[in-house]
Amino acid sequence: MRKVLFLMCFIAFSTGMSAQTMPSVTTNDMKKVGTDALAKQSPELENQIKDALMKDEGLQKETINYLKKNPETTSALAGILTKNKGSLDGIMKSVLGDKDLTSAAIQWISNNPEMLSKVMKIVGM
Repeated sequence: MRKVLFLMCFIAFSTGMSAQTMPSVTTNDMKKVGTDALAKQSPELENQIKDALMKDEGLQKETINYLKKNPETTSALAGILTKNKGSLDGIMKSVLGDKDLTSAAIQWISNNPEMLSKVMKIVGM
Protein backbone atom coordinates (compact mmCIF):
# COMPACT_ATOMS: atom_id res chain seq x y z
CA MET A 1 0.00 0.00 0.00
CA ARG A 2 2.81 2.39 0.84
CA LYS A 3 4.49 1.62 -2.47
CA VAL A 4 1.34 2.47 -4.37
CA LEU A 5 0.87 5.67 -2.39
CA PHE A 6 4.51 6.60 -2.95
CA LEU A 7 4.18 5.84 -6.68
CA MET A 8 1.04 7.98 -6.94
CA CYS A 9 2.73 10.89 -5.13
CA PHE A 10 5.76 10.56 -7.35
CA ILE A 11 3.62 10.61 -10.51
CA ALA A 12 1.63 13.61 -9.25
CA PHE A 13 4.83 15.46 -8.37
CA SER A 14 6.43 14.62 -11.73
CA THR A 15 3.33 15.72 -13.62
CA GLY A 16 3.22 18.99 -11.71
CA MET A 17 6.88 19.70 -12.35
CA SER A 18 6.70 18.92 -16.06
CA ALA A 19 3.68 21.19 -16.45
CA GLN A 20 5.76 24.15 -15.37
CA THR A 21 7.57 25.91 -18.16
CA MET A 22 11.02 27.30 -17.77
CA PRO A 23 11.68 30.59 -19.49
CA SER A 24 14.07 30.23 -22.37
CA VAL A 25 16.68 32.84 -23.09
CA THR A 26 17.69 33.21 -26.70
CA THR A 27 20.85 34.69 -28.15
CA ASN A 28 18.84 37.67 -29.37
CA ASP A 29 17.57 38.26 -25.83
CA MET A 30 21.13 38.28 -24.53
CA LYS A 31 22.27 40.66 -27.29
CA LYS A 32 19.41 43.02 -26.43
CA VAL A 33 20.41 43.00 -22.76
CA GLY A 34 24.01 43.72 -23.73
CA THR A 35 22.96 46.45 -26.15
CA ASP A 36 20.70 48.05 -23.53
CA ALA A 37 23.50 48.01 -20.96
CA LEU A 38 25.90 49.46 -23.51
CA ALA A 39 23.42 52.23 -24.40
CA LYS A 40 23.32 53.34 -20.76
CA GLN A 41 27.09 53.79 -20.60
CA SER A 42 27.48 54.60 -24.28
CA PRO A 43 28.66 58.24 -24.24
CA GLU A 44 31.46 57.54 -21.76
CA LEU A 45 32.43 54.29 -23.48
CA GLU A 46 32.42 55.94 -26.90
CA ASN A 47 34.76 58.65 -25.65
CA GLN A 48 37.08 56.05 -24.13
CA ILE A 49 37.16 54.07 -27.38
CA LYS A 50 37.87 57.21 -29.42
CA ASP A 51 40.62 58.20 -27.01
CA ALA A 52 42.19 54.74 -27.20
CA LEU A 53 41.99 54.77 -30.99
CA MET A 54 43.99 57.98 -31.11
CA LYS A 55 46.61 56.67 -28.65
CA ASP A 56 47.37 53.09 -29.66
CA GLU A 57 48.83 52.15 -33.03
CA GLY A 58 47.99 48.44 -32.64
CA LEU A 59 44.35 49.22 -31.95
CA GLN A 60 44.33 51.57 -34.93
CA LYS A 61 45.67 48.88 -37.25
CA GLU A 62 43.18 46.26 -36.06
CA THR A 63 40.27 48.68 -36.39
CA ILE A 64 41.33 49.78 -39.87
CA ASN A 65 41.69 46.14 -40.93
CA TYR A 66 38.18 45.46 -39.67
CA LEU A 67 36.81 48.46 -41.56
CA LYS A 68 38.60 47.27 -44.73
CA LYS A 69 36.97 43.84 -44.48
CA ASN A 70 33.51 45.09 -43.54
CA PRO A 71 31.44 45.38 -46.76
CA GLU A 72 29.49 48.33 -45.35
CA THR A 73 32.60 50.44 -44.72
CA THR A 74 35.06 49.33 -47.41
CA SER A 75 34.29 52.03 -49.96
CA ALA A 76 34.28 54.89 -47.45
CA LEU A 77 37.56 53.70 -45.99
CA ALA A 78 39.15 53.31 -49.43
CA GLY A 79 38.75 57.04 -50.07
CA ILE A 80 40.30 57.88 -46.72
CA LEU A 81 43.24 55.54 -47.33
CA THR A 82 44.08 57.14 -50.67
CA LYS A 83 43.91 60.66 -49.22
CA ASN A 84 46.13 59.88 -46.24
CA LYS A 85 48.71 57.69 -48.01
CA GLY A 86 49.70 55.53 -45.07
CA SER A 87 49.62 58.07 -42.25
CA LEU A 88 48.00 56.02 -39.49
CA ASP A 89 47.13 59.06 -37.38
CA GLY A 90 45.65 60.85 -40.39
CA ILE A 91 43.60 57.79 -41.32
CA MET A 92 42.29 57.45 -37.78
CA LYS A 93 41.42 61.16 -37.55
CA SER A 94 39.51 60.84 -40.82
CA VAL A 95 37.74 57.68 -39.64
CA LEU A 96 36.71 59.41 -36.42
CA GLY A 97 35.58 62.41 -38.46
CA ASP A 98 33.14 60.22 -40.41
CA LYS A 99 29.99 59.46 -38.41
CA ASP A 100 29.29 56.10 -40.07
CA LEU A 101 32.88 54.84 -39.84
CA THR A 102 33.14 55.97 -36.23
CA SER A 103 29.90 54.19 -35.40
CA ALA A 104 31.06 50.99 -37.12
CA ALA A 105 34.43 51.07 -35.33
CA ILE A 106 32.90 51.75 -31.92
CA GLN A 107 30.27 49.07 -32.37
CA TRP A 108 32.90 46.51 -33.46
CA ILE A 109 35.15 47.29 -30.50
CA SER A 110 32.36 47.36 -27.92
CA ASN A 111 30.95 44.02 -29.17
CA ASN A 112 34.38 42.37 -29.16
CA PRO A 113 35.47 41.52 -25.59
CA GLU A 114 39.14 41.18 -26.55
CA MET A 115 39.21 44.60 -28.21
CA LEU A 116 37.20 46.19 -25.42
CA SER A 117 39.69 44.82 -22.92
CA LYS A 118 42.54 46.42 -24.90
CA VAL A 119 40.70 49.75 -24.87
CA MET A 120 40.19 49.59 -21.13
CA LYS A 121 43.90 48.90 -20.60
CA ILE A 122 44.86 51.80 -22.86
CA VAL A 123 42.62 54.28 -21.07
CA GLY A 124 43.76 53.00 -17.69
CA MET A 125 40.71 51.12 -16.46
